[in-house]
Amino acid sequence: MCDTGYSIKRLVADLRDLTRAARTENEILKVVPDFAQRMVLSKHTWLRPHMCDPTAQESERVGVFPLHEEPDHSLAIFVVSWLPGDETPPHDHGTWAVIAGLEGRETNHWWRRTDDGSVPGYAKVERAGARPIDPASIVAMPGDAIHSLHNDSGAASVTLHLYGRNVDFTERCKFDPVHNTMAPYKLGGRVRETLSR
Repeated sequence: MCDTGYSIKRLVADLRDLTRAARTENEILKVVPDFAQRMVLSKHTWLRPHMCDPTAQESERVGVFPLHEEPDHSLAIFVVSWLPGDETPPHDHGTWAVIAGLEGRETNHWWRRTDDGSVPGYAKVERAGARPIDPASIVAMPGDAIHSLHNDSGAASVTLHLYGRNVDFTERCKFDPVHNTMAPYKLGGRVRETLSR
């Protein structure tokens, strides 16, 4: 156990300072993973058992626990927990995002869009790599990156999500790689069927 003295309050203050000073999304994404790592190292001071239970919220198989959100919906911070086998569809965020593993393990799949975006509602995407997310791994992505998350472990996974803006207030989309479609997407959505790998 490592006590970094870092807290949600300090994280929010650091994010506010950074986003005021940064000129580009890339500058933000170079620094926020360090903040997330400090939160992972101090999770014993702020992570609560109910946040690690994907079924803690009524009628859900995914737990989404807000830790902070500015009144204008910027700087949104959540803990997200998934049951084994759960998977999101490929999606973007419409804002920068950093995801850090807290408990368990899941896989972040990168996707690449291969059409030119000229046909509304149509999108062709293909897998473009994968990376684990666990307590030793952090993934940072710009707002236009396409990814999906899959809890391919035998236990619940718990992750810390930091966003430049709450994704339910962006032009976020999900992608269907089987039917080549795209549609609006809200936080917490997932698919139970396995996508072709």
